[in-house]
Amino acid sequence: MLESLLRHRARIEDSIAIKVGENAYTYSQLETLSNKIAYALDKLGVRTGDRVVTLVKSPLHHVALFFALRKIGAALVPVNPRLGKEFLRFVANDVNPALIIDDYFGEGISTDKVLETAINEYRYEYRMNLDEIAMILYTGGTTGPPKGAMVHEGSILWNAIITVLSWGLTKNDCTLVSLPLYHTGGWNVLLMPLLLVGGRVVLPETDKFDPDWTIQTLAREKCTIYMGVPTMLDAISKSPLFDKVDLSHVLFIDGGGPLLPSVAKRFIDKNYRIFQGYGLTEAGPNNFYISPERYRNKIMSVGKPLLFVEMKLSDDGELLIKGPHVFKGYWNRPSENPFTSDGYLKTGDLFAIDNEGDFSFLDRKKDMIKTGGENVYSTEVEAALKELPYIDDAAVFGVPDEHWGEAVVAVVVRKPGFKVTEDDVKRDLKKILASYKVPKRIIFVREIPKTQIGKISKRELRERYLRDGFKDVLDTS
Repeated sequence: MLESLLRHRARIEDSIAIKVGENAYTYSQLETLSNKIAYALDKLGVRTGDRVVTLVKSPLHHVALFFALRKIGAALVPVNPRLGKEFLRFVANDVNPALIIDDYFGEGISTDKVLETAINEYRYEYRMNLDEIAMILYTGGTTGPPKGAMVHEGSILWNAIITVLSWGLTKNDCTLVSLPLYHTGGWNVLLMPLLLVGGRVVLPETDKFDPDWTIQTLAREKCTIYMGVPTMLDAISKSPLFDKVDLSHVLFIDGGGPLLPSVAKRFIDKNYRIFQGYGLTEAGPNNFYISPERYRNKIMSVGKPLLFVEMKLSDDGELLIKGPHVFKGYWNRPSENPFTSDGYLKTGDLFAIDNEGDFSFLDRKKDMIKTGGENVYSTEVEAALKELPYIDDAAVFGVPDEHWGEAVVAVVVRKPGFKVTEDDVKRDLKKILASYKVPKRIIFVREIPKTQIGKISKRELRERYLRDGFKDVLDTS
């Protein structure tokens, strides 16, 4: 069905679908471009059921390429170029692609070469193909090698439908896409829902996030809705332009992690609308909604499940999700079953439900620390650390301890110019946290080690602490 989305939207109203810089593309123009790229892919030997690995510099061409692959019935496998050649080769070995389109390393044909072949339009038929794999998106791999999540067409379409209906999106909405198109958020939080409903999508010309440019673009394009991860929203709220440019027409959404209350307050203090979302590659990723009005008084809550989404908590508090937007499983991992016996996706995340039925994220299940018989959620301690005026970044994890079972350990990065000790941090934390939640050890480092895709792996931090105490990144100033 997605192969004909652009054509159907153009038939209803041929408005602007995508804008990049000063260039605007209507739905019919985007349809024509995707048809031509589909023609080129067909000439290059791509067939129904194939996979195409992509490292495409132009977001516009990446979007057109996705719709071209839908016309053929092949799957898009977008790769983060920052992970380098080795990761690209890992993915290629895993999915055995019919084609690699690579604008970075020369490991396959370039997008320019594809466009040179796109001299005619591909002829396609309308197909009911909701079970067909449309994307394979590689997830973090913090507990082993990265895994390719098989996102079928029905998942993308239903996520878009659920989002449009639950969040009240219309053809009058406009968004700026800041997340890259190798990430589920880049595709499925707002890009696909807005194309479905006939809205307008602004794409960046580069993959480098710039808070000043983002503010200026949100204002100039009169964007009505914007999703960013916590670091993006933090950077936007700290930009000098934040107090100079009127963004009251924008509904802000935080995704990809809990937003610190202090950051949320900067938006709320300006009377801007904002709410916290929650999702994962394997489910949607849109799952909850809380109105900006209610969010003001429940900053740690993600609200209630969206339409057609079922949620429950397991006996140990893990969030379980069922719905038509949930993925099919992991590529080439037949032994790995992420579902319960009654068909719910196991998210690996611990949640709580309050007396109003609102859900709140607590921690990754594998990252919860059990110390002296008490549960400590690493996210809560990290948030407290980051609220201290001299802490720039923090990560909290548990390590084995003979007395406590597990001990809470934190690695932190000091802000430039601050001279604080471990005892200083503990003393300040005791003012806002129960004593058992205060880390037994606080280690100052120049930077917090992250995985190859830029995430913090608590497992790796734990192993490094036990192995060498972060000696290569210690901050001894």
